[in-house]
Amino acid sequence: ILPLMGKRTGTGRGEAVEFLLFCFSMYISRRALRQQFDPRTYPSETYLLCELQWGGSGRFWIHWARNDEITDSHVEHYFLEQIFEPRSYSVCDITWYLSWSPCANCCDIIQEFLEEQHNVNLDIRVARVYNEHIRENRAALRQLANFQGAAIRAMDVEDYMYCWDTFLQQGGYFDFTAGSFRSAVERTRLRLEDILEVSTL
Repeated sequence: ILPLMGKRTGTGRGEAVEFLLFCFSMYISRRALRQQFDPRTYPSETYLLCELQWGGSGRFWIHWARNDEITDSHVEHYFLEQIFEPRSYSVCDITWYLSWSPCANCCDIIQEFLEEQHNVNLDIRVARVYNEHIRENRAALRQLANFQGAAIRAMDVEDYMYCWDTFLQQGGYFDFTAGSFRSAVERTRLRLEDILEVSTL
């Protein structure tokens, strides 16, 4: 994971650097961000934007990834297995911006990870709810939301604005604003809150 120096201002910028496998840069393209995170669309893959901080140092690392088509790994599993580098001496705060919420299996993988990494706090924010009609997915999201070290909620307009500022390289014209799909953002929030607040299946 490459460092982005400074606090959560979105102003620090460095050169694009090649990452592992299919993740090519610390900044995502405008086209990918538009296509993958617009809650009015339904892409077939999942993208993950990550911001990570160790020990309240004020230094943030950013990274993005998507599903690994070679191994058929979901992006959550790929990130935890291939990208995250555990340390035992400091608290780690991670924020994920996911284009789809985790499936039931990924929720289990995330909980297993947090059971092993007691010093990690994971804040998950999602653009859409994945296969909400499947009972196992709803139950797994509720269980994850109540798990120590984990938090999950829908992305709001401020999250979208922050992602535009943080995960896109500066320069160029970008005619895509969160205000244009505010109603879709609100629908996602209500759907997820309804799932998490239900106490019985």
